[in-house]
Amino acid sequence: MSKRITALLLATLLFSVSFAGCSKTETPVEDENATTSAVENSTEASTNPAGEENTATQSADTSATQASTPSSADGNTPTEQGSTQAAQENTVPTAIPDIVNLFNTSANKIKTDAKKVVKNYEKRKLNEDKLVVPESLEKTGRDMISSFMKDDNEPITYSTKEDIRNEYIVPGQSYVSKLDPSYVKAATCTDKGSTYEIVIKLKDQKNPTAGKGIGAVCDVIETGEVADKAPFVKKFATSYYNCEIRATIDKATGKMTHANYKTPLVLDLTVSMFGTHDVAVGFTFEKDYTITY
Repeated sequence: MSKRITALLLATLLFSVSFAGCSKTETPVEDENATTSAVENSTEASTNPAGEENTATQSADTSATQASTPSSADGNTPTEQGSTQAAQENTVPTAIPDIVNLFNTSANKIKTDAKKVVKNYEKRKLNEDKLVVPESLEKTGRDMISSFMKDDNEPITYSTKEDIRNEYIVPGQSYVSKLDPSYVKAATCTDKGSTYEIVIKLKDQKNPTAGKGIGAVCDVIETGEVADKAPFVKKFATSYYNCEIRATIDKATGKMTHANYKTPLVLDLTVSMFGTHDVAVGFTFEKDYTITY
């Protein structure tokens, strides 16, 4: 995480310096309103708490779950009972809460049972359609940021409990996922014979923190991390959108053997250096892992 934040701050610093040579009367981006609107639209859904957005969808999911997972008298929640029963009967879970419970249970075994985790790669992409700056600085901004956002294509192996705990998602935590179904936009589980293939699409969220919402299942950049490291950044907000997780679970053991995380986000910054400047930049981070036990 520190490498990623350092890259962002260096890029922001260079970007800010480039503003110093820019006249205040320079021509703004063509169709600036449309560009700004696109950024605002990408984060509009995240301005409400996850529990308040998409009420109709959540209500439908809840109704479906209630119909498929009867209450239990043995102390287990309906979701846990439904997922356990699905695993025992070798049936494919279809309701979002059941899929999320299967994902959480298998993912958390990584930090308790895994012998080795290999990060196959980490890709860092500048989303140029989310870049909102004066037109004269657009190419300079892209080039500066891209130069610091290089992909890591060499595999990295974590083979100790401590390394896996600190480096695998969620970094530094004893768990991999505490995802709540209320933060899930869509989820599928496909039977591939000896494995389940799970795809989870998360709802948009603004300024997530570790352990909550998207931050309970993804490696997120927290606003405080940047504020502590960059006093010249006066405002820093994150808007995560279209985040997606793909995982492979071995049916015989219930353990996750592969996982891929994609986390697009928009950074909204106010930078105080040679004047005060507002900048919006979009990135997508993708991490891919193989897990062995």
